[in-house]
Amino acid sequence: MKMKLTILKLIFSIACLVGSQGISISNAQQQEKSMVLYTNYLLYVPVEAPGNKLYPLLLFLHGSDERGNDLNLLKRNGPPSFLDNKSDFPFVVVSPQCPENGNWDTQNLLTLLDHIEATLPIDKNKIYVTGLSMGGFGTWNLAQAAPERFAAIAPICGGGNLERLCIMRDVPVWAFHGAKDTAVPYEESERLVQRLKEFESDVRFTLYPDVGHDSWTKAYQNQELYSWLLSKSKNGNSPTVDDKILKTYGGKYKYSDEEIMEVTYENKNLYVTSSVANRKILIMPFTNTKFRIPGPLGGDSDMYFKVTQNGKVEGFTVGPCDHTYCPRIE
Repeated sequence: MKMKLTILKLIFSIACLVGSQGISISNAQQQEKSMVLYTNYLLYVPVEAPGNKLYPLLLFLHGSDERGNDLNLLKRNGPPSFLDNKSDFPFVVVSPQCPENGNWDTQNLLTLLDHIEATLPIDKNKIYVTGLSMGGFGTWNLAQAAPERFAAIAPICGGGNLERLCIMRDVPVWAFHGAKDTAVPYEESERLVQRLKEFESDVRFTLYPDVGHDSWTKAYQNQELYSWLLSKSKNGNSPTVDDKILKTYGGKYKYSDEEIMEVTYENKNLYVTSSVANRKILIMPFTNTKFRIPGPLGGDSDMYFKVTQNGKVEGFTVGPCDHTYCPRIE
Protein backbone atom coordinates (compact mmCIF):
# COMPACT_ATOMS: atom_id res chain seq x y z
CA MET A 1 0.00 0.00 0.00
CA LYS A 2 2.87 2.36 0.81
CA MET A 3 4.34 1.87 -2.68
CA LYS A 4 0.95 2.51 -4.28
CA LEU A 5 0.62 5.75 -2.33
CA THR A 6 4.10 6.82 -3.46
CA ILE A 7 3.27 6.15 -7.08
CA LEU A 8 -0.03 7.99 -6.79
CA LYS A 9 1.76 10.94 -5.23
CA LEU A 10 4.19 11.06 -8.14
CA ILE A 11 1.44 10.84 -10.75
CA PHE A 12 -0.50 13.59 -8.98
CA SER A 13 2.63 15.77 -8.80
CA ILE A 14 3.26 15.44 -12.52
CA ALA A 15 -0.39 16.15 -13.32
CA CYS A 16 -0.24 19.33 -11.28
CA LEU A 17 2.91 20.48 -13.04
CA VAL A 18 2.39 19.59 -16.66
CA GLY A 19 -0.62 20.59 -18.69
CA SER A 20 -1.36 20.68 -22.41
CA GLN A 21 0.45 24.03 -22.63
CA GLY A 22 3.40 23.11 -20.37
CA ILE A 23 3.81 24.38 -16.81
CA SER A 24 0.69 25.30 -14.86
CA ILE A 25 1.88 26.35 -11.41
CA SER A 26 -0.10 28.99 -9.60
CA ASN A 27 2.82 30.17 -7.45
CA ALA A 28 6.55 29.78 -7.26
CA GLN A 29 6.84 28.33 -3.76
CA GLN A 30 8.95 25.24 -3.37
CA GLN A 31 6.87 22.09 -3.49
CA GLU A 32 7.65 18.77 -1.84
CA LYS A 33 8.01 15.95 -4.36
CA SER A 34 9.07 12.34 -4.43
CA MET A 35 10.44 10.14 -7.16
CA VAL A 36 9.61 6.46 -7.26
CA LEU A 37 12.49 4.58 -5.57
CA TYR A 38 13.63 6.74 -2.66
CA THR A 39 14.40 10.34 -3.60
CA ASN A 40 12.51 13.14 -1.85
CA TYR A 41 13.14 16.64 -3.12
CA LEU A 42 11.98 20.24 -3.19
CA LEU A 43 11.01 21.65 -6.58
CA TYR A 44 10.86 25.32 -7.46
CA VAL A 45 9.54 26.64 -10.78
CA PRO A 46 9.47 30.41 -11.45
CA VAL A 47 6.11 31.97 -12.27
CA GLU A 48 7.18 33.30 -15.65
CA ALA A 49 8.68 31.02 -18.27
CA PRO A 50 11.69 32.22 -20.30
CA GLY A 51 11.05 33.59 -23.78
CA ASN A 52 11.95 30.28 -25.40
CA LYS A 53 9.68 28.42 -22.92
CA LEU A 54 12.62 26.28 -21.77
CA TYR A 55 13.82 26.60 -18.20
CA PRO A 56 17.44 26.60 -16.99
CA LEU A 57 17.83 23.93 -14.30
CA LEU A 58 19.84 24.29 -11.10
CA LEU A 59 20.48 21.18 -9.00
CA PHE A 60 21.32 21.98 -5.36
CA LEU A 61 23.11 19.47 -3.12
CA HIS A 62 22.94 20.13 0.63
CA GLY A 63 25.50 19.37 3.34
CA SER A 64 25.68 16.47 5.79
CA ASP A 65 23.56 18.15 8.52
CA GLU A 66 20.49 18.24 6.25
CA ARG A 67 20.32 14.49 5.58
CA GLY A 68 17.21 12.56 6.65
CA ASN A 69 13.53 12.52 5.72
CA ASP A 70 12.45 16.07 6.63
CA LEU A 71 12.57 18.34 3.58
CA ASN A 72 12.29 21.43 5.78
CA LEU A 73 15.90 20.83 6.82
CA LEU A 74 16.94 21.81 3.30
CA LYS A 75 15.63 25.33 3.87
CA ARG A 76 18.45 26.13 6.28
CA ASN A 77 21.03 26.96 3.61
CA GLY A 78 21.53 27.64 -0.07
CA PRO A 79 18.80 28.46 -2.61
CA PRO A 80 16.06 26.56 -0.67
CA SER A 81 16.53 29.07 2.17
CA PHE A 82 15.16 31.96 0.12
CA LEU A 83 13.08 30.48 -2.68
CA ASP A 84 9.79 30.42 -0.74
CA ASN A 85 9.90 34.22 -0.83
CA LYS A 86 10.75 34.60 -4.51
CA SER A 87 8.71 34.23 -7.66
CA ASP A 88 11.26 35.34 -10.22
CA PHE A 89 14.39 33.29 -9.49
CA PRO A 90 15.44 32.43 -13.06
CA PHE A 91 15.92 28.68 -12.65
CA VAL A 92 13.93 25.58 -12.02
CA VAL A 93 15.62 24.47 -8.79
CA VAL A 94 15.70 20.83 -7.71
CA SER A 95 16.88 20.19 -4.14
CA PRO A 96 16.99 16.48 -3.31
CA GLN A 97 17.52 15.16 0.21
CA CYS A 98 20.20 12.61 0.92
CA PRO A 99 19.09 9.71 3.17
CA GLU A 100 20.25 9.78 6.80
CA ASN A 101 23.86 8.57 7.19
CA GLY A 102 24.10 8.34 3.38
CA ASN A 103 26.17 10.19 0.83
CA TRP A 104 25.42 11.59 -2.60
CA ASP A 105 25.00 8.85 -5.17
CA THR A 106 25.84 10.13 -8.65
CA GLN A 107 23.70 7.59 -10.49
CA ASN A 108 20.62 8.41 -8.41
CA LEU A 109 21.17 12.12 -9.00
CA LEU A 110 21.42 11.55 -12.74
CA THR A 111 18.22 9.49 -12.61
CA LEU A 112 16.53 12.40 -10.81
CA LEU A 113 17.70 14.79 -13.54
CA ASP A 114 16.28 12.39 -16.16
CA HIS A 115 12.96 12.48 -14.32
CA ILE A 116 12.87 16.30 -14.15
CA GLU A 117 13.78 16.63 -17.82
CA ALA A 118 10.99 14.18 -18.71
CA THR A 119 8.32 16.12 -16.79
CA LEU A 120 9.31 19.77 -17.31
CA PRO A 121 10.45 21.79 -20.37
CA ILE A 122 14.12 22.05 -19.40
CA ASP A 123 16.81 23.67 -21.55
CA LYS A 124 19.33 20.82 -21.79
CA ASN A 125 22.06 23.29 -22.72
CA LYS A 126 21.59 25.09 -19.39
CA ILE A 127 21.79 22.53 -16.61
CA TYR A 128 23.90 23.48 -13.58
CA VAL A 129 24.84 21.92 -10.25
CA THR A 130 25.95 23.53 -7.01
CA GLY A 131 26.37 22.27 -3.48
CA LEU A 132 27.98 22.97 -0.13
CA SER A 133 30.33 20.90 2.03
CA MET A 134 29.21 17.28 1.44
CA GLY A 135 27.24 18.73 -1.47
CA GLY A 136 30.38 20.48 -2.70
CA PHE A 137 32.10 17.12 -2.92
CA GLY A 138 28.97 15.77 -4.60
CA THR A 139 29.10 18.60 -7.15
CA TRP A 140 32.69 17.82 -8.16
CA ASN A 141 31.92 14.08 -8.33
CA LEU A 142 28.79 14.55 -10.41
CA ALA A 143 30.60 16.72 -12.96
CA GLN A 144 33.28 14.05 -13.27
CA ALA A 145 30.66 11.31 -13.66
CA ALA A 146 28.75 13.11 -16.45
CA PRO A 147 30.64 16.19 -17.70
CA GLU A 148 28.60 16.25 -20.91
CA ARG A 149 25.48 16.93 -18.83
CA PHE A 150 26.39 20.27 -17.29
CA ALA A 151 26.89 23.79 -18.62
CA ALA A 152 28.69 24.89 -15.41
CA ILE A 153 29.11 23.98 -11.75
CA ALA A 154 29.59 25.95 -8.51
CA PRO A 155 31.05 23.77 -5.70
CA ILE A 156 31.31 25.38 -2.27
CA CYS A 157 33.76 24.24 0.44
CA GLY A 158 34.12 20.83 -1.18
CA GLY A 159 36.78 18.73 -2.87
CA GLY A 160 37.18 15.92 -5.34
CA ASN A 161 39.30 13.41 -7.19
CA LEU A 162 42.34 15.12 -8.68
CA GLU A 163 43.28 12.14 -10.84
CA ARG A 164 39.98 12.14 -12.74
CA LEU A 165 39.65 15.91 -12.96
CA CYS A 166 40.71 15.93 -16.60
CA ILE A 167 37.41 14.31 -17.54
CA MET A 168 35.56 17.55 -16.68
CA ARG A 169 38.19 19.96 -17.99
CA ASP A 170 35.65 21.53 -20.39
CA VAL A 171 33.00 22.24 -17.73
CA PRO A 172 33.15 25.87 -16.46
CA VAL A 173 33.70 26.03 -12.68
CA TRP A 174 33.32 28.73 -10.05
CA ALA A 175 34.52 27.33 -6.71
CA PHE A 176 34.15 29.00 -3.29
CA HIS A 177 35.89 28.35 0.03
CA GLY A 178 36.72 29.99 3.34
CA ALA A 179 40.41 30.46 4.17
CA LYS A 180 39.75 29.60 7.84
CA ASP A 181 37.77 26.44 7.10
CA THR A 182 38.87 23.71 9.55
CA ALA A 183 36.24 21.17 8.49
CA VAL A 184 37.31 21.08 4.84
CA PRO A 185 40.61 22.95 4.32
CA TYR A 186 40.52 25.43 1.46
CA GLU A 187 43.40 23.54 -0.18
CA GLU A 188 40.83 20.89 -1.18
CA SER A 189 39.31 23.40 -3.62
CA GLU A 190 42.55 25.16 -4.45
CA ARG A 191 44.35 22.08 -5.76
CA LEU A 192 41.46 21.27 -8.11
CA VAL A 193 41.29 24.84 -9.35
CA GLN A 194 45.04 24.95 -9.98
CA ARG A 195 44.88 21.71 -11.94
CA LEU A 196 42.03 23.03 -14.08
CA LYS A 197 44.08 26.15 -14.79
CA GLU A 198 46.82 23.88 -16.12
CA PHE A 199 44.20 22.50 -18.53
CA GLU A 200 43.32 26.11 -19.48
CA SER A 201 39.79 25.45 -18.27
CA ASP A 202 37.18 28.13 -17.63
CA VAL A 203 37.62 28.27 -13.85
CA ARG A 204 37.21 30.85 -11.09
CA PHE A 205 38.04 30.60 -7.40
CA THR A 206 36.72 32.86 -4.64
CA LEU A 207 38.55 32.48 -1.32
CA TYR A 208 36.98 34.39 1.57
CA PRO A 209 39.93 35.38 3.83
CA ASP A 210 38.05 35.67 7.15
CA VAL A 211 35.46 32.91 6.68
CA GLY A 212 35.41 29.41 8.16
CA HIS A 213 33.39 26.45 6.95
CA ASP A 214 30.28 28.53 6.22
CA SER A 215 31.42 30.02 2.95
CA TRP A 216 28.05 29.21 1.40
CA THR A 217 26.16 32.13 2.97
CA LYS A 218 28.30 34.70 1.16
CA ALA A 219 28.50 32.63 -2.00
CA TYR A 220 24.75 32.19 -2.40
CA GLN A 221 24.13 35.86 -1.56
CA ASN A 222 26.35 36.84 -4.47
CA GLN A 223 23.98 37.65 -7.32
CA GLU A 224 26.88 37.56 -9.78
CA LEU A 225 27.02 33.79 -9.27
CA TYR A 226 23.59 33.30 -10.84
CA SER A 227 24.36 35.66 -13.73
CA TRP A 228 27.60 33.77 -14.33
CA LEU A 229 25.78 30.44 -14.40
CA LEU A 230 23.21 31.70 -16.87
CA SER A 231 25.99 33.02 -19.11
CA LYS A 232 27.23 29.44 -19.57
CA SER A 233 25.66 27.15 -22.12
CA LYS A 234 26.82 23.79 -23.44
CA ASN A 235 26.44 25.08 -26.99
CA GLY A 236 28.21 28.36 -26.30
CA ASN A 237 31.27 27.69 -24.12
CA SER A 238 33.88 27.30 -26.85
CA PRO A 239 35.68 30.37 -28.19
CA THR A 240 36.29 31.00 -31.87
CA VAL A 241 39.26 29.03 -33.16
CA ASP A 242 42.05 31.34 -34.34
CA ASP A 243 43.78 30.25 -37.57
CA LYS A 244 46.95 32.14 -36.60
CA ILE A 245 47.24 30.00 -33.48
CA LEU A 246 46.61 26.78 -35.40
CA LYS A 247 49.56 27.53 -37.68
CA THR A 248 51.95 27.57 -34.71
CA TYR A 249 51.19 23.92 -33.92
CA GLY A 250 52.88 22.62 -37.07
CA GLY A 251 55.92 20.47 -36.34
CA LYS A 252 57.11 17.08 -35.15
CA TYR A 253 56.30 15.56 -31.78
CA LYS A 254 57.69 12.47 -30.06
CA TYR A 255 54.99 9.89 -29.28
CA SER A 256 57.44 7.13 -28.36
CA ASP A 257 60.97 6.03 -29.14
CA GLU A 258 59.60 4.31 -32.25
CA GLU A 259 56.91 6.76 -33.36
CA ILE A 260 56.93 10.42 -34.38
CA MET A 261 53.73 12.42 -34.85
CA GLU A 262 53.89 15.23 -37.42
CA VAL A 263 51.31 18.04 -37.28
CA THR A 264 50.71 20.08 -40.44
CA TYR A 265 48.52 23.09 -41.18
CA GLU A 266 46.88 22.92 -44.61
CA ASN A 267 43.94 24.91 -45.98
CA LYS A 268 42.94 26.16 -42.51
CA ASN A 269 42.93 22.62 -41.11
CA LEU A 270 45.28 20.69 -38.86
CA TYR A 271 46.39 17.17 -39.75
CA VAL A 272 48.43 14.65 -37.79
CA THR A 273 50.52 11.93 -39.44
CA SER A 274 52.05 8.98 -37.61
CA SER A 275 55.45 7.72 -38.74
CA VAL A 276 54.30 4.18 -37.89
CA ALA A 277 50.74 4.18 -39.21
CA ASN A 278 51.82 6.30 -42.18
CA ARG A 279 48.43 7.94 -42.68
CA LYS A 280 47.24 11.53 -42.39
CA ILE A 281 44.28 12.25 -40.11
CA LEU A 282 42.27 15.48 -39.94
CA ILE A 283 42.02 16.60 -36.29
CA MET A 284 38.92 18.54 -35.35
CA PRO A 285 39.23 21.68 -33.18
CA PHE A 286 36.85 22.56 -30.34
CA THR A 287 38.89 25.46 -28.97
CA ASN A 288 42.28 27.01 -29.68
CA THR A 289 43.98 24.23 -27.71
CA LYS A 290 41.56 21.29 -27.67
CA PHE A 291 41.16 18.92 -30.61
CA ARG A 292 39.74 15.47 -31.28
CA ILE A 293 41.51 12.73 -33.21
CA PRO A 294 38.92 10.45 -34.88
CA GLY A 295 39.56 6.80 -34.10
CA PRO A 296 38.28 3.52 -35.52
CA LEU A 297 34.83 2.37 -34.33
CA GLY A 298 34.23 5.63 -32.50
CA GLY A 299 37.39 5.38 -30.39
CA ASP A 300 38.14 9.10 -30.55
CA SER A 301 40.93 10.68 -28.50
CA ASP A 302 41.11 14.17 -27.06
CA MET A 303 44.22 16.13 -27.97
CA TYR A 304 45.38 19.18 -26.00
CA PHE A 305 48.25 21.42 -27.02
CA LYS A 306 50.38 22.79 -24.18
CA VAL A 307 51.41 26.40 -24.80
CA THR A 308 53.48 28.65 -22.53
CA GLN A 309 52.42 32.18 -21.65
CA ASN A 310 54.79 33.58 -24.27
CA GLY A 311 53.20 31.43 -26.96
CA LYS A 312 55.77 28.64 -27.18
CA VAL A 313 54.25 25.28 -28.14
CA GLU A 314 55.74 22.67 -25.80
CA GLY A 315 53.81 19.60 -26.96
CA PHE A 316 50.43 17.96 -26.67
CA THR A 317 48.66 15.31 -24.64
CA VAL A 318 46.49 12.54 -26.04
CA GLY A 319 43.68 10.76 -24.22
CA PRO A 320 40.96 11.86 -21.75
CA CYS A 321 43.39 12.04 -18.81
CA ASP A 322 46.72 13.02 -20.38
CA HIS A 323 47.44 9.37 -21.08
CA THR A 324 50.39 10.23 -23.31
CA TYR A 325 52.48 13.40 -23.48
CA CYS A 326 54.16 14.14 -26.80
CA PRO A 327 56.89 16.82 -26.51
CA ARG A 328 57.71 18.93 -29.51
CA ILE A 329 61.04 18.04 -31.08
CA GLU A 330 60.99 20.33 -34.16
